[in-house]
Amino acid sequence: MIRVDAQEVTMFGQSTVQESAVLLTPLHLVEEINHRVVNEYSEAIASLSLAASRAANETTKQALASAAERLRDHAESHRALLPPPTQAGTNLADYIGRICNAFAQSTLAEREVLLVLDATDVVLPADRCWRIGLVIAELIRNAARHGLKGRSGRISVHLAVDAGQLICLVRDTGRPTVAAIPGRGQRLVLSLVEDLGGCVEWTFAPDGARALVRLPLHDNLHSIEATRSDAQLAGEVL
Repeated sequence: MIRVDAQEVTMFGQSTVQESAVLLTPLHLVEEINHRVVNEYSEAIASLSLAASRAANETTKQALASAAERLRDHAESHRALLPPPTQAGTNLADYIGRICNAFAQSTLAEREVLLVLDATDVVLPADRCWRIGLVIAELIRNAARHGLKGRSGRISVHLAVDAGQLICLVRDTGRPTVAAIPGRGQRLVLSLVEDLGGCVEWTFAPDGARALVRLPLHDNLHSIEATRSDAQLAGEVL
């Protein structure tokens, strides 16, 4: 007979609940859902590729292969939104660059939309880079969907550091509806920016719309630079 101490069971149960609570924070859920979406894309791509290899008709084979390639591009855009694979400092310009490249290839190029990135190199904690990436990605989606409305045009993303703040500016050359009702995209951006301790404002003009995000930066830069200095000093001592 195996005897189990009731106190151990209670402690184990409490520990499990606490761990689950940590795992089920909103951003962890976003990360987990994104992983699942990428995996489902992979399964669909594999099925289409297999069907294409078995197709006897050449037209059918090419159509299936083309569909698999389109899904592969969309999967890459989702994969680009996964958190940076490190807990150390991450170059925000490089991270946003990967997101822009993936979006351009998956959805914008076929619509003849030019996506341009002008970004200053700045090192931030990986988790903060990920959140900023989610903001930029949603602003690009909104610009393509609501600003350009499926038409060709230009979307520009500008990242710069000014007076201890990170300035993110996304603008398009579309014809926005000034009286548009805020949708899920704007609510998502507002929630993420608030979580980052910043602010966002949208302006609309005949030559396009723009979204301006301001985020505090000084504390994050200081912590990264301090860590680097300590590491350099340790190297010199050794």
